[in-house]
Amino acid sequence: MEIHITHGQGIIKALYDGFATCLIIRRPVAINWPDSRGSMGEYYAVSELSEQEKITFADSLNKALTEGTEAEIMTGIEDFLKLFENGTYQVNLGKIPHDNSNFYMSRSLPADENTNDQKFSGWFYPFDDFNYLYTLESKSIDPERTEYYIDLIRKGGRPKPVIFYSLFHLDPMLSCAFVLDGHHKIEAYIRLKMDIPAVFIVKDNSDYSPVSEIMHGALHLLQDVEFEHLFQNNDDNLPHINFLNDEVLTYALDKILRESERIDVPVIEVLIRHHQSGMPEDRIWLNKRLESLAENVHLSFFNFRKGLNVYFPKYIEDYKADAWFLKTLRNTIELNTWIYETVLR
Repeated sequence: MEIHITHGQGIIKALYDGFATCLIIRRPVAINWPDSRGSMGEYYAVSELSEQEKITFADSLNKALTEGTEAEIMTGIEDFLKLFENGTYQVNLGKIPHDNSNFYMSRSLPADENTNDQKFSGWFYPFDDFNYLYTLESKSIDPERTEYYIDLIRKGGRPKPVIFYSLFHLDPMLSCAFVLDGHHKIEAYIRLKMDIPAVFIVKDNSDYSPVSEIMHGALHLLQDVEFEHLFQNNDDNLPHINFLNDEVLTYALDKILRESERIDVPVIEVLIRHHQSGMPEDRIWLNKRLESLAENVHLSFFNFRKGLNVYFPKYIEDYKADAWFLKTLRNTIELNTWIYETVLR
């Protein structure tokens, strides 16, 4: 069933910049991004919505999803779609196969007791045929509610979760399927090892979202270590951020420059670009960022700390082009040399 939304409230939508996907339910709720440094892994995090912020279905839709006919479900979903952004949606009833599907749930993890390092709240290797991302944290799953649905299913009921699949035609393999409603229903079906009847809402997307919008959402959603990973790996999109007019993301960049153990190539290229522009405002901006870098906690005037990992370009004759190589700067003297040879060259 195809439904066109022309006066949607825009409360629920998915953003995608060609690298990361961010689900919005009034505010950023979940974000997913791949590891572009040679790993097939992906990372995932969700926020915990308060009771006042949760998007709840109308009673009629809740009842339809649990015991209603197909026509009743479709009527309820059509009303629910008014909360979404404008666009064309495909709504279908189908099944999630139990044997080749996986569901990922963000977990609140403490810092490592030995190193005080933060841990990623979610990571996975998407080798299954179908992958679905929960929009609730693990602590929000109520065992009693799951047992309720297990009993209902055993008695012949077939309650249905709602899956929102945002299909990005430019990168269809990186499209995400989010569980909007029915986490406890899914947990019940998984416990019973059954295929899961579900309502699928599919939104066709042909354009990328602004990277700055996703980064602003991610900044408030992710842990520091997660945001740094997303920021430093988003190679193709960092050049599209207007740092001169974005104090929030510039502040986030300063934090990375001061605290990170490694400055990756995308960040280095941002610094180089502001130097090469020749504009006075770009040079002023760059000088302040280099001041932040000089304060990096892993550097010292001598060699008392473990050092800062950076990259430097080197011309490779076989490829007739520069390639980036990793090196460790032990002190501020080495940092100044690297700045002049790499950023200000």
